[in-house]
Amino acid sequence: MKARTKESSETKEISCPYCQGKNTISIHCLSLPCRHCHRYIDAEAILSPVEDAKEYTVGKRMLLCFKCGREIYIDKNAQAVTCKYCYHGNDLSDYKIKSLLGKKIETHGTLYLKKRGSIEISNILVGKAIIKGKIRGNLKALDTVEIYKRGEIYGKITCRKLIVYKGGVFDGTVEMLNAMPNNS
Repeated sequence: MKARTKESSETKEISCPYCQGKNTISIHCLSLPCRHCHRYIDAEAILSPVEDAKEYTVGKRMLLCFKCGREIYIDKNAQAVTCKYCYHGNDLSDYKIKSLLGKKIETHGTLYLKKRGSIEISNILVGKAIIKGKIRGNLKALDTVEIYKRGEIYGKITCRKLIVYKGGVFDGTVEMLNAMPNNS
């Protein structure tokens, strides 16, 4: 009887943050795949939640994971981060593009499209965009999109702030994101 009691005190039942399915785990477990949806669970974070996240964020910044949308705290000098919830790699690099680019761009950094730069892809997801060249496709910026003289965007823009300078061209639709909450 005592062995069984000790064994049950070494285990705990937790809910999967994705599907809410119940999983019985060891209290020493760090992570595991959910037995229902098979996505990985950060058991350590569930068993030992941080009391006050602000206490641990000195020299760090917060961003939202592109895949799951949850908050991630990262070092202010980091160039990439893997989400601790869904394990998606989030790029933080800036991109300076001078010529045609045909690959998907997904970064929390800034996209600098030079005067002769041209991008023709369906979706671009960036933190901020400074456009002096031509884009044919959809652009989503988590912050500001600036279209300078001779800059052109043909497609949908989703952003918090859109600036089109004299001589800039925008032909498409725009969706404005909600402004960042003011933490005062």
